[in-house]
Amino acid sequence: MNSVKMIVNAAVLGLASFTANAYAGYNFNFDNAASGTSANNAAVNPYSNVQFLSGFVTADLDSNGFEILDPNGQTVPGYTHWEAYSDSDIRVRNPEEYGHGAAPSVSNALDAMFDQVLISFNTAQNLSSFSVQLDNSNFGGFNSSILFLDAAGKTISTLSFDQFANPSAIITGGAVSGVYGIVLGAGKLYDNLNITTVSAVPEPESYAMFLAGLGMMGFVASRRRR
Repeated sequence: MNSVKMIVNAAVLGLASFTANAYAGYNFNFDNAASGTSANNAAVNPYSNVQFLSGFVTADLDSNGFEILDPNGQTVPGYTHWEAYSDSDIRVRNPEEYGHGAAPSVSNALDAMFDQVLISFNTAQNLSSFSVQLDNSNFGGFNSSILFLDAAGKTISTLSFDQFANPSAIITGGAVSGVYGIVLGAGKLYDNLNITTVSAVPEPESYAMFLAGLGMMGFVASRRRR
């Protein structure tokens, strides 16, 4: 009987883990370290699945491994992707140091003043929501975009905004699946970054635990009917 109880409890725990793992959140206000600290310092970024990097657009390769370029040696629209610099050095910064006003959170924001920021995930993320707040200035310019990238560094979704008209605006987006990277454009600072994701499938161990428990519950029920 005790064994049966243990397995039934395992089924309940497995079901609970489905619910617990259904949603995950990455939340950053960038205020837990001094201005100038690396954005990947554990005090700023406690998530092992996420890195803040700088990146660049580069040409795709053809079947022979050569870059796909036009006759002038320029990249061709539709045949480019994003990559990260190996020596990325993204930091958090007090926006007042750049004359961009106080940080919307408390003291710091993510510094993208001189280089775009690539938020890189080491596994695919299925986003249910996304939000980030702009700094308290109108220096960000017109028609900026946040890009969502797939595993190949290709843009799968964009989120446009105009900081000139909306200083300190909170930019929000909805569901995007299969995201491996998010690009925040240069020339501004970003704060209060919140990313909510939905698990595509339950974790294998939770799935096995749940099925085993259901099987045993069915077995017990059938014995009681005899």
